[in-house]
Amino acid sequence: MPRVFQPIRQSPQMIRLSSLMNNGKAQIAIAAIAALIFLATACGYEGSGNPSKSEQPATNRTQSETGHPNSPTSRSTVAQDRTQYLSDLEPLMSTQGVDNGAATVNGAGFPRSVSLSVNAAGPVNEAEYNIGRQWPKFRATIGLRDDSPTGGQLSFEIRADGKSIFKRSVSLGQAQDVSLDLNGALRLKLTLTYSGQDSANYYYGTWGEARLES
Repeated sequence: MPRVFQPIRQSPQMIRLSSLMNNGKAQIAIAAIAALIFLATACGYEGSGNPSKSEQPATNRTQSETGHPNSPTSRSTVAQDRTQYLSDLEPLMSTQGVDNGAATVNGAGFPRSVSLSVNAAGPVNEAEYNIGRQWPKFRATIGLRDDSPTGGQLSFEIRADGKSIFKRSVSLGQAQDVSLDLNGALRLKLTLTYSGQDSANYYYGTWGEARLES
């Protein structure tokens, strides 16, 4: 006759022990999962957030190469862009005064200009500036101001530390661009000369947009 196996009945104590063991395994599994999540989060933050120390020098190099405010390239660019208009400076001396401001030469307007006036009674007018050996370039557009009398002709001369570096005669209705090397000069002098016979009217010689550049 075949044997019949009866199910084993677990006592209440065995059931409670089994339940405690299962709960312990679950807690261990939860703790392990939490640890993995923490590690994954920490690694992800470092990779996508703040750069690591090894990456920072590359960032600093990029700032220097692209014009960081403290880089030599940036300082050089700023220096090259410096401009000083003579109309914003007070001359050390002037023979008959200086007219600063807007002027029109040969139909073109120059908002920041230096104009000197001359006639037969006062044929020479000069203005001298202290430029402090700071400016290697001088630029301007010269010509008679358009409100000068018809038929006038003036001689424009520029001196650096007493040495003549430019001289041209210009008639009414003409204009000429000037670009000069100053070679670290201390003084810059503008001289305007009239050789005509008209003493009743003034002729105005203009240095349009006269400026010092570095």
